[in-house]
Amino acid sequence: MWPVTSRGGAVYQAPIFVNAAGAWADMVAAMAGVRPVGLVPKRRTAMLFDPPADQNSGNWPLVIDMDEQWYFKPDAGKLLGSPADETPIEPCDVQPEELDIAIAVDRIERMTNLKVGRIDHRWSGLRTFAEDKTVVVGFAPDAAGFFWLAGQGGYGIETSPAMATATASLIVDGKLPDRFAELGLSPADIAPDRLLG
Repeated sequence: MWPVTSRGGAVYQAPIFVNAAGAWADMVAAMAGVRPVGLVPKRRTAMLFDPPADQNSGNWPLVIDMDEQWYFKPDAGKLLGSPADETPIEPCDVQPEELDIAIAVDRIERMTNLKVGRIDHRWSGLRTFAEDKTVVVGFAPDAAGFFWLAGQGGYGIETSPAMATATASLIVDGKLPDRFAELGLSPADIAPDRLLG
């Protein structure tokens, strides 16, 4: 767990620092004197465009090609499309590249009967991955009180309830909740030391 010291009969626990800095998590670790785990931020580009005027696309499913080279899905009355790019990039305030938008439009139009007209909005985000594309959750082996919560890739929103539960349980109880173990997940599966070889 974490170091416990006693002073005059009172018990003090060392502070816990949770590194949930996303694309910047390795940089934050290095600033704290902790060995980085090799996280790689990757740019993902997306755009919004109008669906066909004569169709109700609100109930359409997510459509993705077999090789995950593009996808689109309904989003608040529009269609959200992406070239499914994973371009390695340094942590930054990332912006979409025009070429990636053009690639998305080309792939969607070539593979479907959709015509992408005016693009209403375009953006990029950073998705951060460990080498094995598995989350990094646990205490650093080389720094007491330094806890990793990073590498959620493009699934941070979907996995955040489970990862918050895992984090709280590992910090407070030193183990994962029983239901995680019942599903076959062990602390070693997500621990940062698996990446430090």
